[in-house]
Order: sequence, then structure tokens, then C-alpha cells
Amino acid sequence: MIKYFTQGFKGIVIAFSLIFLTNYTFSQTCNAPTSTHVTSISNFTVTLNWDSVLVANHYRIRYQELGALNWINRNNIVPAQKDLVNLDQNTQYRWQVKSYCSTGISNWSTMDTFQTANFPLDCDSVPNGTAFLDSCGNCVGGNTFSSPCIAFSPSILISLASYVCNDTTSITFVTSQDPNEPDISSAVFSSDSGHFNLIGLNTNDTIGSSTVMAGGGSINVNTTLLVDFIISPIKISVKAIDNSSGQIYGSFTIENNVGGGILVVATSPPDNNNVTSGNSQTIVLTDLFVNPNLPNLTFSSSVISELGDVDVQTFAFTINCLVVDCNGDVNGTAWIDSCGNCVGGNTGNSPCIPFSPTVSVSLSNTDCDSLTDLTINVSQDPNEPDMATSLFASDNGSFAISTISVGDTVGTAVMSASGGNINFNTTLTVSSIISVNQAVIQSQDINTGLVLGTFTISNTNPGINIIAQSPPDNNNVTAGNSQTVTFNNIFLNPTQGTILFTTTINSELGDVDVQTFAFTINCL
Repeated sequence: MIKYFTQGFKGIVIAFSLIFLTNYTFSQTCNAPTSTHVTSISNFTVTLNWDSVLVANHYRIRYQELGALNWINRNNIVPAQKDLVNLDQNTQYRWQVKSYCSTGISNWSTMDTFQTANFPLDCDSVPNGTAFLDSCGNCVGGNTFSSPCIAFSPSILISLASYVCNDTTSITFVTSQDPNEPDISSAVFSSDSGHFNLIGLNTNDTIGSSTVMAGGGSINVNTTLLVDFIISPIKISVKAIDNSSGQIYGSFTIENNVGGGILVVATSPPDNNNVTSGNSQTIVLTDLFVNPNLPNLTFSSSVISELGDVDVQTFAFTINCLVVDCNGDVNGTAWIDSCGNCVGGNTGNSPCIPFSPTVSVSLSNTDCDSLTDLTINVSQDPNEPDMATSLFASDNGSFAISTISVGDTVGTAVMSASGGNINFNTTLTVSSIISVNQAVIQSQDINTGLVLGTFTISNTNPGINIIAQSPPDNNNVTAGNSQTVTFNNIFLNPTQGTILFTTTINSELGDVDVQTFAFTINCL
């Protein structure tokens, strides 16, 4: 029995020893990776490779340029591979990798080295890439997914709703571009005859519509065209209001050329690139263009790209009519000028000229704190727009209104009209005294005693103003006129300093003329 027990105990010891030896012999340790090598070498990237360690959870690598002091680490790498990016081209590097296991951390692997490539770069910075700079200066092709630009060749179409002479008609301008053309910077449309009827237009009047397609069709906007503001009697600014959002989508100007014909000027805002994805724009100006009374009408377009390309096109139309001018004469040569009047031909009228009244101011003396004569002269050349209202003001001095009474004569006026055919000599008489700072003056014909007009003089403390209004005469231009008004000894110079007189004269067509006159006051 002892023998059997002893033998059994030995068996147990042998079996336990075998189990212990087996566990010790086959326990899995955390080994350093082997077979390190690199693939996919490029100018700026490389792929690091190594054989997987069976029990590794993840890996850590470190790399540096040869000769560098510090290492760059990349942690928690799974699987046994790592892409490095943002490397320097044509540069030598060295690298190592270690394993992280549940039982511990391995040593670094054997040092491995590699050198990045020095392949030529395309414009997209891709080594050996096929991208290139096109004729517009943009990087295209290759990995850019951009196509090269094509020649600048916008399509232009101009049409009229009516081709009957003297008809007021709608005019349509259509501009379109193929994808990859250079962007349009500005466009100018003009004609050699015809005109826009701008008389009576006011801010925010509706004058047409437009349709805009951009982004290759991804953007579609319908707008209403409104008068933005009146620049002059022959020129207005037009704004395009988005029908959906109510926002201003763009603007352009339209005008009548002084020598005849029209001008439409539009500019395109920059969009951070110089090519288009494809676009089109249709502008309709409704019942605004007046056909000429001539058989031939030619429009021209001049479109400039953001790169400086220029595209010029012309469009000829035949106007169907017996040529009857605005004076009713067949084959006559009368026309509507910029003031809206029928001139030339058999009318005997010349076209109006710009509003430019001539104004002068004088004082009989410039002694301080002294009464002086104040003389104002205003004249106009023939065919200027008629004056409507006038404001004469100063920043110093005053009228001695407290020293005058109703019925007093305070000055004289000499007036000439109709190019010198009508002349008046008048006295300036106090009609009423409103206050110590304001009086009404009437101009009374010396020969007939008729009152030819009134105006108001006021002290504005400091300074004075004189407000006058010209009576309408059933036309909007003058045959030439002048008037000289002298206030005798009722203007009081200031005690010191200077006087600045300012004249503001408005025409019946809305023109405004402002002039200034400075005087130095002399004091002992």
C-alpha cells in the first residue's frame, strides 16, 4: 500500500511539474516588431510597415529627420502599418516601432531609414501630377476636378417689341455664357439713335423685369426693375429687386447720349474666381425705349471679362415708318432733346444746353459794422433749362429790417428776358413786414406800376437769406435772361471776419446749381 501511495504521489508531482513547465515554456511575451520596411514613398508621404506581433494591442512609432534632435511620436496605431504625411521632400528619415501588449511594452524595433522622393510637382502640389495652369491662370485637370477655361465668347441678343418709328417700345437685352468662360466684369450696350423716355419717372417706379441664372443653373432669380434714383434728366440708376426676398440683387444705369442714342452700363460684382459655371441674364425695360424716326437703328455691345478680354458685337435693325419728325414733318430732322422738347428741323428751336446760370455778388463797401448796397446778378444763356426757385444766403451780416417801413423803396431791379426782347426796370418796395427779422419785398415796374414779382428777405442770425420763385411760362427752357437786384443801404456788414454768400438755384427740370462768394470785412 505504501508502495502504491508513493507511486501515486510521484505521479501527481510529475503531472504538476509538467503543467508548470508547459505554462512557463509557452507563455506569450511582448516582442519588438520585425521586418520593418517602407512602401508608397512620395515627396511628402510614406507608408511604414512591420510584421504584426501576435499579442500586441497597438503600436507606437517614432521618426525624425536624420540629424534632428527630437523625435516625432505617433501612438495607438492599429494595425501594423502607418501613413506619414506632411514630410519634407528629398529628405532622409529614420524610424522605429514598439509593441504594446497586455503583458508589457516591447523594446524599440531595429532602426530603419528611408528618403522621400523628389518627383516634380504639378500646380496642385501633387507629385508627378497632371494638373496644369490654363490660359486663365487657374490650376485645372489632374486631381483638381476643374476643367480648363475656354475662350471668352459671351452670347448677346438685343430685341425690340416694336420696329415702328417713333413707337415707345420694350427693349430686351440677353447675355449668356458657357461653363468655364472667363467671368464678365462689365457690359456696355449702346445705340446710334433712339432714346429712353425718362420724363416723369420717380424713385421706385417699376420700369421692367429681369431673370438671372448662375452657377450652371443652380441659382435662378426673378427680379423687378425699379428706379433707384434720378441722376440727371437724361440718366437714372436702376435696381433689381428679388421677387422672393425683396433684397436688392444688382443695379445698373441707363441714359440718353447727348448726341443721340442710349447707353446701358452694368458691372458684375467679383465672386472670388475668374471663370463661370455657366450663366445667363435677361433684362427687359418695359415701354421705355423710343424708336428713332430713321430707317436704320444699330445697337452695339462691349463686354469685358475679369481677365481683360473684350467682346464687341453689333446688331442692326430696320425701323419701319414714313420718317415723320416730332414736328410732324415727313423726312424732317426735328428731334426730342434732353429737356423733352422738339427741336431742330423746322421748329426753329435749338436743343437745350446744360443748366449753368451765371451768378455774381457785390457789396458797395466791406467796412465792418457798416450799411452797404448788396447787388445780386443772375443770368442764363439761351436754351438753358428755366429757373424755378432760388435761395440766396449768407453766413454772416444782416438786413436792417427794423429801420424800414411798409411802402419804403429799398432798392432797384433790372430784368431782361426773351433774349433781350423784353426789358423791365423796377423798384423794390416793402410790401409787408412780418417781423423784425423778416419782410416781403415786391418788384414794381417803373413805367406801368404793375407788380412783376415778390420775394422774402430774412435774417437767420447769423446771416441772411432771400427766397424767390420764378413764375411758370409754359416752357422749360429760356431764350436767355438776366436780372440784377440791388438792395440799397439795408445790408449791415458784420463787426469782423468774413462773409460767405451761397446761391442755390433749381431748374424746372430738377437741376441744381450751387455757387459761393467770399468777402473779407475790413475793420480798423
